[in-house]
Amino acid sequence: MGDWSRRQFIAAGGGMIAGIGLGGLYSATGRVARGEPMLRPPGALPEDGFLSACIRCGQCVEACPFDVLKLADLDQGAAAGTPYFVAAENPCNLCRGKDSLRCIDACPTAALGPVELGAINIGLAHICVETCLAYNGTVCRACWHACPFPDRAIRFDEMLRPRVHGRHCIGCGLCEHACPTDPRAVTITPVEYIRRHNDIQHNPGHQGGQEDGVEHGVGGGEGRGEGRGEGRGEGQGRRRGQGGGEP
Repeated sequence: MGDWSRRQFIAAGGGMIAGIGLGGLYSATGRVARGEPMLRPPGALPEDGFLSACIRCGQCVEACPFDVLKLADLDQGAAAGTPYFVAAENPCNLCRGKDSLRCIDACPTAALGPVELGAINIGLAHICVETCLAYNGTVCRACWHACPFPDRAIRFDEMLRPRVHGRHCIGCGLCEHACPTDPRAVTITPVEYIRRHNDIQHNPGHQGGQEDGVEHGVGGGEGRGEGRGEGRGEGQGRRRGQGGGEP
């Protein structure tokens, strides 16, 4: 290939080729991605498969009608150039008002695949009872109103305090974005963080010894095998101050 054609090639598709190279390198080495787990778009494969399949083309970012998605910076190692979002800034609106999830439609590979809304597995909401207004004497239903599955993913106990039900929470981040406290009492833990801390890759079944249907003030839950994600376990990596779960 001559110098001219090489420059032309790089200008036309160098970015995509670099993305394919990163994905291929990850697949070949099996290296665990560095950096903090991120909230991925709906329909994303489990992280290892996602990093291998994603070609870093950015088409999902362009297709998002709400400008939710971003591309990871170079400091994210093998995850550089892959799509993610920050729930506190701009949560996944699940393409509300659209007839499909546009990021999935735009993805040219299997990195993002078809999934029913209720089977989306982006992450899991956690409620910090030390800062949540409803747990401290002030009526607040902001997270419940924002939730796409009210009375399923977020329910109220007998004292009108919100509790997250792990089987129905999909991790869209609408509750975190709506939370009025500073810092926010509701946060979304990426599903990859939960997988790592529960060793789900090696034990994809029921995690954490929770009974079916148990609700938790911090958003725990039993194993979940719906959709493209693996089982979802009760989060063992809870931050301090997040309580209210039932034993």
